[in-house]
Amino acid sequence: MMKELVMEVTSTLPDTATIDDIIEAIYIRLKIEEGIEDAENNKGLSTEELLKEIEKW
Repeated sequence: MMKELVMEVTSTLPDTATIDDIIEAIYIRLKIEEGIEDAENNKGLSTEELLKEIEKW
C-alpha cells in the first residue's frame, strides 16, 4: 500500500517538486487517510467536543 500511495502522490506533483515537497505531500496524504479511518471508526471528536476544545485555546 505504501508504495502505491507514494507513486500516486508523486504523480500529482510537478516535475520541479523538491524532496521536501514530496515528503510533505506524502505526510499530508497519510494524515488525511488516518483522519478518514478514525472518522469511520468513530474515533474523532464530535462537533460539541471540538467546540469545547477550541474554547480552551
